Amino acid sequence: MERLSSSRAVQQGGAVLLPKRGAIAPQVPEIYARHYPDRIRKFPVEDDKVVRKPSPDSINRQWRHELDHDAESVFWLLLYWVVGAQPAHRKKEGINPNIWTGLTGSSVKLRTGLLRSLSEEESLEEVTHFAFRFLLPLLSNLAAFLVVDRHWLDKTDVRNREQYIPEAFQRLILQFILDNRSEEFMTQPVDRQFRQVQVISQNLSLPGTGSSRWNAENSRKRPSPRPSMQRLKRPRLAAGIAEVR
Repeated sequence: MERLSSSRAVQQGGAVLLPKRGAIAPQVPEIYARHYPDRIRKFPVEDDKVVRKPSPDSINRQWRHELDHDAESVFWLLLYWVVGAQPAHRKKEGINPNIWTGLTGSSVKLRTGLLRSLSEEESLEEVTHFAFRFLLPLLSNLAAFLVVDRHWLDKTDVRNREQYIPEAFQRLILQFILDNRSEEFMTQPVDRQFRQVQVISQNLSLPGTGSSRWNAENSRKRPSPRPSMQRLKRPRLAAGIAEVR
């Protein structure tokens, strides 16, 4: 869990490799703009930008743990909860093992791959329980702001400001709440039991053994069963690259 709640750069002690594209400040919710005009001036809305290569400023720049890494940690904890959330009184659905491996694996590359897939909206239907599928656009938009490590950006780039990622997250989450606050999934009760990970197991026998011959004979008598699905219990939760759209 400690590894999961750390940003990828913090986990490996250096900047995450630069992908081909990057993100810019998102649109501003009207109520946010009225109350925080200074934030809008500091982080103005811009057109999409593409990061093609590291800035010359990054050559001798020393990497350090900063605020945007803590914001990324919040994203991973949010994703962990959404992936595992089982809506109460709804049919149970297991967690896709590939999603779970990408989320909890020890390799930074696995989480980077999952992050980029989310930002590109690849196979999102398998990330959450079907009842919480409406959260997927938010997850995708949040992920799109994390695929470029600010370490590689020009020092004058607005995305290289320390509060850029928290600002983007605030705008996206607030707008999502305003757009969906009356929707049923927003008040859907959640089961206290974490969703379980699907594991496919098959009993394989060596060729020429009595067991394999029995299986071959038996398979002619009846259709072969599908691989059995077993589930691993996960620990219960505690209480309580990319163009940005």
